[in-house]
Amino acid sequence: MPADSSLLSIFLFSFAVGFGAVITPGPVSTAIVSQAPRRGWLVGPLIATGHSFLEFIIVALLALGLGAGLAKPGVQTIIAIAGGLLLLFMGFTMIRDALTGKMKLPGPQENQLPMSTGRMIGLGVVATITNPFWYAWWVTVAPGYLAQVQAPGAAAVAAFYLGHITADYAWDTFLSAVVGGGKKWISGKVYKGIIIVCGLFFAYLGVQFIIRGIAVN
Repeated sequence: MPADSSLLSIFLFSFAVGFGAVITPGPVSTAIVSQAPRRGWLVGPLIATGHSFLEFIIVALLALGLGAGLAKPGVQTIIAIAGGLLLLFMGFTMIRDALTGKMKLPGPQENQLPMSTGRMIGLGVVATITNPFWYAWWVTVAPGYLAQVQAPGAAAVAAFYLGHITADYAWDTFLSAVVGGGKKWISGKVYKGIIIVCGLFFAYLGVQFIIRGIAVN
């Protein structure tokens, strides 16, 4: 990772990392496929809206405390190593589960009734707060990256946030369109390959986070 980055590079990095995280099956993707057969492609962006609302709160808090909190080398080291370990764990877990067939898109639950627009946005909120990795992600990976590229401040945090939620909206909308349309646009092998590539990317980033975190001191 570079020592300094433009807002565009921060946006693109956040999009790439966010995409790797959002395609991993979890509470949000389960919520999407449970409703998409009844409401179609609109389910994805609605649930992503609830998800992004919580992330906006986290990012706002991050922007307020980023300059002071991450200025200390010791704090940067702890956050970078913790974020690196999280990325390594997620990466190796994604690769292992993809190779063993444990990781696959959840299937639609036809016995569930369709939800209203407001309830689906709320479902996005609930699905987000029930995912423990979500908390760890925003406490370690996001501030760790922004500190390492020496880009504290509201503009850098906003670029990171926009890149992340763009990935959320893109994948969630695509997933709901696929499930809602009743077409299997992604084969099991293709999805498995995407998961493995993203897992390798996460593992690489994890190593880089740890190396940079140790180098701070």
